[in-house]
Amino acid sequence: MAKKKKAATNLPQVSKQTAGGITGAVIGGLVGGPVGATVGGIAGAMVGDSSAKGGKPIETAVKAVRSKLKSAKSLKTSKGPKAAKGAKSKPKSKMPAKKVKPGKKAKPAKAATTKKAKGKKKRAKKKS
Repeated sequence: MAKKKKAATNLPQVSKQTAGGITGAVIGGLVGGPVGATVGGIAGAMVGDSSAKGGKPIETAVKAVRSKLKSAKSLKTSKGPKAAKGAKSKPKSKMPAKKVKPGKKAKPAKAATTKKAKGKKKRAKKKS
């Protein structure tokens, strides 16, 4: 069998910085409009530059985010006292009534109001 030749492409050769900048601008534009396109383009160019120099910026960013999420989860679970098993909050009907300060009268409870059926309103005739 003959070896397959590489398919010739019509795409121009671009640097990683350019590709990253354009990709970042497009994604930023979709997410955040004109400001997002600017920020995304700058960030994409920085990522492309780091990648061109041999670094692995995406891998580094993923590791940083994962470590932040893990630390946030551990802080969230360790903060504050835990509720006892089976503990439930009291329903409003079982809660004690509010105390009124001496010298002030308690406000009477508002009665439930019913909606009245609205009749048709008469409109003024237009002058022609």
